[in-house]
Amino acid sequence: MNKDITNKRLLVFSIALYLILLFTEIYINLFSYIANYSKGKLGVTFFSTVREILDQLKFDIAAYILSLLIIYLIFALVNYKFVMSLAQAISKSKPNNSIPIKGVLFICVNVFFILILYFLNYAFYPNSNITDFANFLLKQEHYRTHHILAVVLMTLYLLALLVVFLKYASKKSKILTLGFFAVIFVSILHPSYHLNSIFSLFRNSMNSGPNVIIIGLDSLNPHHTGYFGYAYDTTPNLDKFLEENIVFKDCYTPLARTTPSWFSILSGQYPPTHGVRYNLMKRKFHNPRSETITNYLNKHREYFTVHLTDETRFCNLQEEDGFEFMKHPLTGIKDFLLGDFHDYSLPNIFFNNPLGFRIFDFLNINRAVYHLYKHNYFSNDVASIVSTLVTKEKFFLAVHYCAPHWPYEAPNPYPNLFMDEKNYKFASYDGTLRMADEQFGHLLETLKKRRLYENSIIIVLSDHGETLHGHGTNLKDSEQNHILLAMKLPQGKKHLEIEELVRSIDIAPTILAVLGERAESMDMDGVSLLPLIKGPTAGGSNKTVILETGFSVDVPGGIGLAFQDMISEGISFYEFDKKGFITVKEELHRELINRKQRAIQTSEWKLVVEPQIRMDQSGKTITLYSLIEDPECTTDVSDVYPKIYAQLLEELTSYYQEELNIK
Repeated sequence: MNKDITNKRLLVFSIALYLILLFTEIYINLFSYIANYSKGKLGVTFFSTVREILDQLKFDIAAYILSLLIIYLIFALVNYKFVMSLAQAISKSKPNNSIPIKGVLFICVNVFFILILYFLNYAFYPNSNITDFANFLLKQEHYRTHHILAVVLMTLYLLALLVVFLKYASKKSKILTLGFFAVIFVSILHPSYHLNSIFSLFRNSMNSGPNVIIIGLDSLNPHHTGYFGYAYDTTPNLDKFLEENIVFKDCYTPLARTTPSWFSILSGQYPPTHGVRYNLMKRKFHNPRSETITNYLNKHREYFTVHLTDETRFCNLQEEDGFEFMKHPLTGIKDFLLGDFHDYSLPNIFFNNPLGFRIFDFLNINRAVYHLYKHNYFSNDVASIVSTLVTKEKFFLAVHYCAPHWPYEAPNPYPNLFMDEKNYKFASYDGTLRMADEQFGHLLETLKKRRLYENSIIIVLSDHGETLHGHGTNLKDSEQNHILLAMKLPQGKKHLEIEELVRSIDIAPTILAVLGERAESMDMDGVSLLPLIKGPTAGGSNKTVILETGFSVDVPGGIGLAFQDMISEGISFYEFDKKGFITVKEELHRELINRKQRAIQTSEWKLVVEPQIRMDQSGKTITLYSLIEDPECTTDVSDVYPKIYAQLLEELTSYYQEELNIK
């Protein structure tokens, strides 16, 4: 006698299985979240912070959990119907079978599906919390094989589902289930992008230019590009652009942090002038008299101004900075909390796409959710927006690609593209450079296709450099402030290398000069680079660059602005407002500025002032380095060159005045 499981019990078991799967993954994520963000400190401040966040986001969290429940219940019902239809097929072919078919099929189908699901997660998302255990069983260097095998197995599952449902499922089940998977599949293909591409063919171009386009590649160290001789093929699209245009080989940003650096780029001013001295700084400390070139061109030259980025945690540009249109990922505490917490097998595979972005809005074009980031969707969005700019007479476009930013983690294949014994320290970083290079190539291709490339000033840069020690932490580590800068002038096709020292604050005045504006139109610390482009001066440059670090909590120039530090210290340094925006506490502003390193650099020399702050005692260490003989800044030569030491120190103290207070 066949004592098979009843349909009702089978449904209950299916729902229970997927709820257990969901809550197990919630537990794994919660455990990982606490371990990462509390750094093991589960004190009163940690839990009080969590309570404050949960109280502010209670409705968002409720909607989030409900969405997860619905997704897991849908797949519980799909596989329940799959088992029922399979059982019906087997019963018709073997009506006298004594085996409990439904029970066996329930185990086989669900075990097969869940194993494939986790295999796909491991193959696609090597930094996923829920597949960390697979590192003990599988080797990431075989990721291509894993990827192909996982896709083949999931395809077999979906084909079997399709065949069985078409033949044995009820009409209602067919429509709902097959329609559900069809919507997911179509969403993965990004239909809005393709439709926009078709519509763009019928747009009449009104663009006469000259347009201004700034393309930023976050954290790019120029020495990791093929153009500068890097051994790995990290940036083929960028290399081609550099080979055809003007390259400034010795360019520096005054502050190697994202937001201050971008304000210097757009204003042509040093941080003390525009007022942005560190990331996540309150807007009240910005200099209200400082003007960005976007504001100027929008008001006085009727440029349509656009800013696009895939990371806003540390890039706080807003509409008031002169942008008429901005496309950014979700900003604020919801992004920080849910973006870092979100890591589930079913949503990762089936809803990490434009459909899923409607459900989980914090995923949309958000590089900060690094373990799941799909760079092609942001590339497509950028291309769609650029296609609409043909309807503008002239425009200013700033695109900021953040893929190469720390922690350098990304979906496959990028973490493994350049992994070998010699490159294990930089392989992940180099992989994210390739990701950003693909985005850069897609943008250039779109500009050329829409006939916007030739009549545009195109500036390609990195907001700051990157080393093993990060960025914005140590002015002796020159690569942190050394940035990429390349330029294409309208109708320009000449390749030129410029060796002289230049600064990111020279970009805005150069744009004005190319557009025929007077240098006095804006109050800028930088100068136009057009004279260098027209005829570089012989010999070295007398230009200097003023440098400063971001802020430090423990030591001068020290740590980055990670959200986990906020929680682990009980919001000792950060706070968030009712809208969920995170900023550094106002009362710490002056102290953080006092803790900065400062430096002045020429093409030959660098003088560094380091504050020494311990408890109630403070002092300063001042050192001089020869960049020609000692580019790593390891040997102080202030006693050997006292005149140069005195001259540079006087210039630096004159600039910072009471901030340095050196007697």
